[in-house]
Amino acid sequence: MTTQTLYHAFLLFHIMGIILFIGTTVADYLAVNQFWRQYELDPPKGLAIWQAVSKFPVLMGVGMLLIIIPAVGMMAFTHGVFGEQVWLRVKVPIVLITILNGLLIRRGQGSKLSKIMQQTGSGISQQIMKIKRNLSIFHAVQLVMFFAILLLSVFKFN
Repeated sequence: MTTQTLYHAFLLFHIMGIILFIGTTVADYLAVNQFWRQYELDPPKGLAIWQAVSKFPVLMGVGMLLIIIPAVGMMAFTHGVFGEQVWLRVKVPIVLITILNGLLIRRGQGSKLSKIMQQTGSGISQQIMKIKRNLSIFHAVQLVMFFAILLLSVFKFN
């Protein structure tokens, strides 16, 4: 396998990771919104939706790995040539923030919501509304950062 072929293989997997991460986040956004609508009308149906939605962070994690590992491989093959370019120096921190946001906020809020739904009593609705707000902010921030990542990747500003 030639160096160029290996570089393109890394690039392919890197792009697949971006697609998986963005696609899963968009699907998560839509499914979480459906969960909230259904949960207000019929909590048992909402819980069924949540059980399916709660698996999305695993796919996001796979996307994250497919972004990072091939990116490191591409940097190794190019001996860091792209690392000196402004667009990549701006893109990398945004990608890292996006990944941390997914790991810390989405997973954390999802775990809290899963635990809260198993409880009964007063104060639960306030906790649920806080999580709903946090997840809405999470999705909005992720989508804006994804747009910035794609914009930088396509136009490669210097």
